[in-house]
Amino acid sequence: MNRPSTSRCNTALTDDGLLREAVFKGFRDDLAVRKVKAPRLVPSVAGRPKLGVLRENILQLLPEAVAPSTEELADYWTRLWKKALPHLGHRPLKLVRHVHGTTFYHKGPLPKDIPAAVHQLRIQKREGGQGTRLWVGSLDGFLGLVEIGAVELHPWNATVEDFEHADRIVIDLDPGEGVDWDAVVETALELRTLMKREGFETWPKLTGGKGIHLMAPLDQPVLHDKAHRIAHQLVSALAARHPDRYLLSAQAKRRDRIFLDYLRNGRGTTAIGTYSPRAREGFPIAAPVTWKRIERGIAPDAFTIDSPFRAKPRR
Repeated sequence: MNRPSTSRCNTALTDDGLLREAVFKGFRDDLAVRKVKAPRLVPSVAGRPKLGVLRENILQLLPEAVAPSTEELADYWTRLWKKALPHLGHRPLKLVRHVHGTTFYHKGPLPKDIPAAVHQLRIQKREGGQGTRLWVGSLDGFLGLVEIGAVELHPWNATVEDFEHADRIVIDLDPGEGVDWDAVVETALELRTLMKREGFETWPKLTGGKGIHLMAPLDQPVLHDKAHRIAHQLVSALAARHPDRYLLSAQAKRRDRIFLDYLRNGRGTTAIGTYSPRAREGFPIAAPVTWKRIERGIAPDAFTIDSPFRAKPRR
């Protein structure tokens, strides 16, 4: 999904801006209808500067984001694309783009001048209608994404060859304010043990933000709804054991607790891709690491586009 910063996208929304966990709690009789306003993902036209980006293309504005230059991104992908391809290639992508000085989660119509090496996949949206997702399978594809302003790449948990079935599960450990890094590491190790008992072999990914992703490849792809249920069951066991430390709702106040984000699993839902740069100060990357490095306390933003193989010292 931690925003206006970029560590978490709209975890309560699908890629198309629909609520994931909508719950009806009743009507409010203390407000006149004319006073009730729906929340906006994009500020209203009145009183905001022109963005130079079509409003229908913006799922969420990221006003505090910091984007690398196209030259920096092109150089990074030229060096890293072979390592990134097994994780990002041949998967439908959700994009954070930086266009005309504006950084945003993209939705809706795609640019007309998409390079040929950036492939397009037509899909049937769950809520009806046709949609298009981009995917790449080569260095030219990564460079083509740079051309259209893509900074962050958020892949589906499925390949374009079988996009209706998940081939992995992702659990995002998302700490709230007041949670130190050691607590996140401890949680990752405890969840690793729990998942191993259930037959899942995991590997950890630093998010380039403030959390850890536990990545669990599946022996056999399953429908996205089943992957969602499995992820929920896994984190529910841990949350029930320590309700004072963990929570499972994206809407709950999370100060001093860690959100065990299983919502990264589902048709069209995504998490930051392995080796993807982040639109953050210093341009960290979402880096795969060993469990030994996690145990030693490596920082979540230890690797950057300038230094993707050598971790910076922990502050």
